[in-house]
Amino acid sequence: MADNVLEKCRIELRDGLTEAVIKSLSDDLRKENVLGKEEIEEILQKTKTRTDQARDLIDSVGKKGRKASEILLKWLEKRDKHFYESLNIDGYSAIQEAGATSSHLSITADKPNTTTDEYKMDSNPRGLCVIINNENFEDSGKKRNGSQKDVERLKDLFKYLGFLVEIKEDQTTSEIKQLMINYSKDPRHTDCFVCCVMSHGNETGVEGCDGQICPLNDITSPFDGDNCTSLIGKPKVFFIQACRGHEMQSKVLVADGSGFSRIQISGTKYSIAKDSDFLIAMSTVEGYYAIRHPNNGSWFIQSLCKHLEDGSKRDQDILRILTKVNDEVSRKEGTINKDNKVIDAKMTPQPHFTLRKLLVFRAPKAAASK
Repeated sequence: MADNVLEKCRIELRDGLTEAVIKSLSDDLRKENVLGKEEIEEILQKTKTRTDQARDLIDSVGKKGRKASEILLKWLEKRDKHFYESLNIDGYSAIQEAGATSSHLSITADKPNTTTDEYKMDSNPRGLCVIINNENFEDSGKKRNGSQKDVERLKDLFKYLGFLVEIKEDQTTSEIKQLMINYSKDPRHTDCFVCCVMSHGNETGVEGCDGQICPLNDITSPFDGDNCTSLIGKPKVFFIQACRGHEMQSKVLVADGSGFSRIQISGTKYSIAKDSDFLIAMSTVEGYYAIRHPNNGSWFIQSLCKHLEDGSKRDQDILRILTKVNDEVSRKEGTINKDNKVIDAKMTPQPHFTLRKLLVFRAPKAAASK
């Protein structure tokens, strides 16, 4: 029964529904006469956190019974297909229909229901992880103190996850561009390519140690389907730690409480867009500072490494992990000195992606058992 499925998956739905999907589902449920205007306004109150909105949406629909729950699940599949499939709702429903009791059921949002839902990630090594860290600049006043903490954390993490890790320090803009071209032609590519770039930056790109800006497109485009055929159909992941402007995100108070279309293939060839299979996770949104502690490293990279290591042990996909990173970093509190004034330091990261499948980083068995 759909209402039982909704209750069983309640925690996964609460944690996994994005704000955009919650709003879309609210519109869908209003059109289907499941929820009224006032109910939706109550659910989507701006003072509520995303988690509270998701919880209230699930509970409001669940109270209305089986038919309402079926409609919610139907629209969830359309609005966020890969999240819907990760819940294994169809498998759960089949078990119920077969007469299984709830004590024997195991539903998790962390495990996809078929291997075709995931990118292949079992080669040894998994692939290349390139870490570019610009700490020292021609302008000595721009030194990025604390960046070595990020380098060490990233190096340890991706070695644990089975990647070949290479570190490049203090690169000029032209050197960054040439590095990307060289790595796009590297014969060692296997399942995945990861590139971590840490520097100063602005709205258009990241800064070389010579003070010039390297556009983001010059970092990512060498790996598209036209320029890097060895990575066609494989994930290309970029983590960018850099400011994207000179503003500080404003601080707001909240009352906090406690898709894609999968292509089925059977021995046939098919084509994909050349810019498919990218994930670009930015440390902050456009126009704003990215915050780095001079002793402890950057908020984004440190949070990313913590949640990615934990998520790799739980079979969580990268988008689920980045949502947790967004939540943790958004809640961080700090202060910085700007224009000789001490102001609140706030930020939230921003991922962009054209992934077609779930991307799950798992450590090789030997590493995971240590």
